[in-house]
Amino acid sequence: MKTQTNWNGLSIEISAEPNPFLSRIEGEEITSLKVTSPSTAKPLINDAFVASLIAQAGGAVNFVDVMLSAEQRAA
Repeated sequence: MKTQTNWNGLSIEISAEPNPFLSRIEGEEITSLKVTSPSTAKPLINDAFVASLIAQAGGAVNFVDVMLSAEQRAA
């Protein structure tokens, strides 16, 4: 699933795909999450997360909002 959205004035694309390989290893559903922006040369997020965490946040867009907001506050 790819979604384009705006986060704090930054245009981003969120790609969230099931990762069957990691899911088999971990024994629970894992989602690969990649967040990119045309204005940056590297991905903002490129990692795998337990799918239930993303679902609890209300989906990939909300999960990314929380992750990027937390990273911004920590900087």
